[in-house]
Amino acid sequence: MCSRRWMSGWGVLLALALVMISQVALAQKKPARPAKPKVVVLDFDGDRRDVVRKQVEAALRKGGQVQLVSLKQYTAAATKAKLRGANARTPEAVALLAPGLKLDAAVTATAAKSLQVRVLSATGQELWTKDLKLQRGRLTASDVRRLAAGVATLATTPVAVEVAQTPAAPLAPEVAEAPKAVPPPADLKPSAPLGPVEAPPAPKPVEVAKAVAPPEPAPAAAPVAPPAPSETPGGGPELPRPDEESHTTTLVAFREPAPRARTLSLSAVTQPPRRRLPVVRLFLGGITTFRNYCARPGVGSCGEFDALPEAQRVGDTIDFKSGTPYLGLTGQLELLPLARSEMWVRGFGLQLGASRGYSETKVTITTSTGETPERTVVATDTVLSALLMYRYTFSLLADPQLQLGYVGLRGGMQSRVFDVDEQARVPLTGSHRLYPTAGLEVSLPIKPWLRVEAGGLFFISPKAGQGILSDKGERELEVRELGEEVSSSGWSAELGVAGEVWGPIGYRVRGRMSQVKDTFTGRGARFGWDLGGVARERHIDIEWGATASF
Repeated sequence: MCSRRWMSGWGVLLALALVMISQVALAQKKPARPAKPKVVVLDFDGDRRDVVRKQVEAALRKGGQVQLVSLKQYTAAATKAKLRGANARTPEAVALLAPGLKLDAAVTATAAKSLQVRVLSATGQELWTKDLKLQRGRLTASDVRRLAAGVATLATTPVAVEVAQTPAAPLAPEVAEAPKAVPPPADLKPSAPLGPVEAPPAPKPVEVAKAVAPPEPAPAAAPVAPPAPSETPGGGPELPRPDEESHTTTLVAFREPAPRARTLSLSAVTQPPRRRLPVVRLFLGGITTFRNYCARPGVGSCGEFDALPEAQRVGDTIDFKSGTPYLGLTGQLELLPLARSEMWVRGFGLQLGASRGYSETKVTITTSTGETPERTVVATDTVLSALLMYRYTFSLLADPQLQLGYVGLRGGMQSRVFDVDEQARVPLTGSHRLYPTAGLEVSLPIKPWLRVEAGGLFFISPKAGQGILSDKGERELEVRELGEEVSSSGWSAELGVAGEVWGPIGYRVRGRMSQVKDTFTGRGARFGWDLGGVARERHIDIEWGATASF
């Protein structure tokens, strides 16, 4: 009876050992496959009808190396986090949403004449960028296959790129890796004894466990360690190989390809070009100018004199209105020699401008004895400027095609000269001004082909009778006719649009209004100007033309 119980107890134990050994061998022969990395393909800026994005998504699905997260699922998570539009496609947004969606990588791109692709890790780090040509708004079959393969490779080993940069202390490969590659089954140690049978000696289960993980080699056997694994032709990690001593399959070399993943990813990563202001911008075009000038004696404004009763309106008055606009040419050169610098001085630059317009204008002078005959005169309007400027740049949107916006200060010297043909023989003097100026400017990018630009300048004492090349006697006459001394103030404001339409070539359309007020004191040469008076000069300029930015 006892012998039967003894035999049955050892039979149960032998059966249990065989089951455990078979399970261990099965686990070694069929290691668990790692889960596929999760990748989402975000919206591509400039991709009409979502054509290119669907190409990339279909190629990744066909490759079968990654698990795709639908764009609808990503958009729902972004909306829940109050991220919409371009804000949901930034690296910061990807880093915020990746843990909840268990993302390993995200693909974003901008489609224009080419496709600029960016692959972001789960932490928002840029793993890879690539510029691919588009043919009729689509990728070629070979390009989309290579792109899908590259994305799958980066998504499989993004952690190796980041972790491999800080080397850890070396570990014994067999001791460190074997327990992870072949975890012992949960039923190796039964939680309760099997019946009243006496438990067998403890060494046997220990021997079974030792068969799973080979013992640590002695120092003398160190040279016989297995050689470093070689890479497979496909570039992926080496498959498990048999161990000659234990006749079991080990995964000791599975972690070795990490340097390969690092080399592939870091060598392929190229930093996207940083958007900066152009170093040189040239503008050439036409200008249309409307001029209005009035002068009244003994008052503070032209409107005040005109409101007086007719009996009190005594003295010579001057009115000039351009019946036809001045048409001419204009140009401007902007230089930012330090725009490529990373320091704050990159915003300093120089702005040079020049314009000249021509017009045939009818002039009438009203005096106490009546009006002079109407005569046609040829007049020119010339503007020169040299300004220093500083621009603080900023970016409104994540679109890499957009130029930077800026807010700037500018100041320098400006000259405006209105000349009347000397052969016209009319009692109308010109206007010569040379003055310092300072002001603000702003540029807001809306689209790659559209920027809104605005600015203003304050004229510092733009007195009449100031100039460089004009005759000194003629300039003094501008003041003496209306008074002994003059004080002046003025300003200008401008608003327009600009943009690039083909490479560095673009356009600019801008309207500008400027006004100067002269207050005369003392006796003037004209009748009725015993106590001085006031004069107002106003210009409306419309510029249009082409730009070239480099």
